[in-house]
Amino acid sequence: MPRRAPLTGPRGEVRKLTTHDLKGFRRASSLPQSLQQKLVLALPIQTRSLVLRHFVLEDAGPILLLNAEASTRRWLPSHVYADLPAAKDAMAFLIACCAEPGHPRLAPYVLAVEHAGTGQLLGHVGFSPLDDEVEVSYAIAESQRGHGYGAEALSCACDRVSQAFGLPGFIAHTAAENIASRRLLERTSFLHKRDVSRRFQGVEQRVSCYVWRAL
Repeated sequence: MPRRAPLTGPRGEVRKLTTHDLKGFRRASSLPQSLQQKLVLALPIQTRSLVLRHFVLEDAGPILLLNAEASTRRWLPSHVYADLPAAKDAMAFLIACCAEPGHPRLAPYVLAVEHAGTGQLLGHVGFSPLDDEVEVSYAIAESQRGHGYGAEALSCACDRVSQAFGLPGFIAHTAAENIASRRLLERTSFLHKRDVSRRFQGVEQRVSCYVWRAL
C-alpha cells in the first residue's frame, strides 16, 4: 500500500483527496472489461440481524474501542489504533477507497457491520487486493460473539461483493492457532487449502490459508 498523508485535517475533518493520495492505486477503467460491467454495490444491505453499510467518520470512536479488544490485539495487532486521530485517519482512508477507486481488486473495500435492532456498530467485513486475488478480513465485538453475527456478515458480504464486482472468489488467511477464526471461515463455505509457516501480523507463525468460490 502506498505511503500516504493523513486524510483528516487539524479539526478532524476529512480533507479532499489529491492524486498523490491515490498514487499506486489503479482506476476501475484499468480492469478487464468483464470486471467493469458491475461496479455498484447497493448499500446498505439488510440481513436477518445485521446491516452492512459504508463507514462514516463518526465510526472512528467505536472502532478505536473495538480494535483495542484483547482478541484483536492478539490476532490482528495491525488493526489496533494508537489514538482517536489515528482511528479517524483510518476511517477517512477506508471511506475514500470505497469512493475511488471503489473496487476491491484495486484498493480496500471495507464495510461496517451494524446490529439491525440497536444500531450498534459490531465490527467490519472487508475485501482488499492481495497479488492477483481479493482477501477478506472480518471482526465482531467480543461481547457480541456467539450469536452467529460473524458468519451472517461474512457470508452475505461475500455473496453480494462477488456478484456486484464480478469476482469469482476470495482468499482468507488466519493464524493456525486462531480456532475461532478458522471455524467461522469453514461455516461460511471457505475451504481450507493448506497451512504455511511465514511472517503474519508481525510474527513468524503457522498460517492457515482458505479459499471461497462463488457458486
